[in-house]
Amino acid sequence: MPAFDTMDRMPPREKMPDIATLRADRSAIRKSILEVLKQTADSYALHGDPNTDLRDAPEYLINVNLAQGLAAAFPTLRFRLEHPASTYEHSARQTVDARAAVGKDAARFDVVLLNRQTGVPRYIIEVKRGIKIIGDAERIISIAALDSGRRRWRHGYLVTIIRRTESDMLDKVAQLVSAIGALRATKNAQLPDHQHVVVKHDFMRIGEARQDPDSKAIFGVVFQVSLVDRKAPDIEQAGDSLE
Repeated sequence: MPAFDTMDRMPPREKMPDIATLRADRSAIRKSILEVLKQTADSYALHGDPNTDLRDAPEYLINVNLAQGLAAAFPTLRFRLEHPASTYEHSARQTVDARAAVGKDAARFDVVLLNRQTGVPRYIIEVKRGIKIIGDAERIISIAALDSGRRRWRHGYLVTIIRRTESDMLDKVAQLVSAIGALRATKNAQLPDHQHVVVKHDFMRIGEARQDPDSKAIFGVVFQVSLVDRKAPDIEQAGDSLE
């Protein structure tokens, strides 16, 4: 009989799915955002302008990479870049005026993650470079505060690239978390007393600063901005159904 390797008789081993691909929960999205930022920073350092870093790169580079990376990581999602706020009026379960809420008729969000099957918006992602981000947090809260009947619209992500020393970074992120969490207003209205803003965040050192590299680095930061009721805190359930 001809010799053969015992491996020839064994069925191919199935690759275990990545946990992030199973369900697009909010904590998994936060972590994936940082992974995409790190990959983008590495690619920019290798192929981009050698005198700059990702903090200097055009914002649309980050937007496109985030949108494509997250849609690849989470098969239940697709994306739309420069998503008009007006489309929220068509997807709400109750009548809302999203353009008035955001304060501008032609308002657009950098990236919106959509349900792949229905096309309904799920999460806003606003992208910035630097620490002037409070206005973008207010835009996310403005949509979250709509009485839309869409529970997932009460959560969004604010992403920024910051150039700082390690010690300064810890202090600055803490200040930003506190400032966002203290917000009591949308773009054009006060929040009701029974609602408040909750901020979860993660950050990662994603590269070296081209300017002053001996002391500063490039950090990616993601803030998950949520509007919750004081009476009944919003808790993400493992069995959340798709909208």
